[in-house]
Amino acid sequence: MARARFRDLDGSTRLVERWGATGASAERTLQTAMLGRSDHDRSTTAVMTVSELAADWLVEVRDRGRAARTIEQYERTVRGHVIPRLGKLRVHELTPHVVDQVLRQVRSEVGPAAARTVRSVLSGLASIAVRRGHLRANPVRDAAPIARSITGRTPRALTVEETGQLRTLLRADRRAVDLDLPDLVDCMLMTGVRLGEACAIRDEVVDVDRGVLEINAQVIRATGQGIVLQPRPKSAAGWRRIAIPSELLAIIERRQQTQWLHNPHRAIFTSAHGYLRDPSNTTGDLREILDRLGFPWVSSHTFRKTVATRLDELGKTPRQIADQLGHEHPSMTLDVYMGRRVVMADAAQALALPPINDE
Repeated sequence: MARARFRDLDGSTRLVERWGATGASAERTLQTAMLGRSDHDRSTTAVMTVSELAADWLVEVRDRGRAARTIEQYERTVRGHVIPRLGKLRVHELTPHVVDQVLRQVRSEVGPAAARTVRSVLSGLASIAVRRGHLRANPVRDAAPIARSITGRTPRALTVEETGQLRTLLRADRRAVDLDLPDLVDCMLMTGVRLGEACAIRDEVVDVDRGVLEINAQVIRATGQGIVLQPRPKSAAGWRRIAIPSELLAIIERRQQTQWLHNPHRAIFTSAHGYLRDPSNTTGDLREILDRLGFPWVSSHTFRKTVATRLDELGKTPRQIADQLGHEHPSMTLDVYMGRRVVMADAAQALALPPINDE
């Protein structure tokens, strides 16, 4: 017989006994029994690699029903960065120092945006490891924050004058008209919806009588499927109902009369041939046109920033603006879409010091 005291998961110490034909046999049986009672998974405690952990994490992500585009991005990050840089490490070797060094490498070689995605993925992997007892704490939390690059370019919204100028130029540009961009840009400028959400606007989500638009889907490019309508927006907060101006209602009603028969979704803003519009291709088309028209700093996100700025000038709260844009947290709206960095001449006057009295 071999016996030993073992502290179980409930914190209680118990005597464990096992028998065998010989003393050595009894000890081996006892060791096996104690491993089975351990808080560590016997198959992964010492031998599981980061690559194997990443595979388990991706399965969990898919089971949680994350958006197809998000899953694809995570898969690309795992294949392109996590496995090449960390794949052969054991899980217990995933320390804050290792994570910090990898994030620095990615930021230096690819950029801060990629580094932030890698950080998010590594945090998810470490979270599983903590829940399973392979790590005591998430090492990503203690890694240094990823600094944003300073390019000297200050993202800003379109002014009212610039908005009018851009709309005029788009309608006068033959290529922009052929690509059916003017109405689409008007829609984003009057709602603040994302490009994929604009492409997913359909008859069924437009309440013409009330002047309300429901955002409940987005068009994406899915691997192996092509351009598809994803029946949910980017996030839970993205599912929203917003009021739309009468001018946009007129655009929608006009387009509803000219929709192509092979548009089964009854999408309002389709491709030139009437199919679902590819947001990726549309982004490229916008880039081509905007550069040529003298707006190289403008993108579809600029339209969202413009809407946030107009609502801010109207006196709307960050929570109201976040609801319009489909953000869960107003802090996201404040940090990204309302940081205009306007030079305030009146502030300079208010802060001027009084003259010095030499007497």
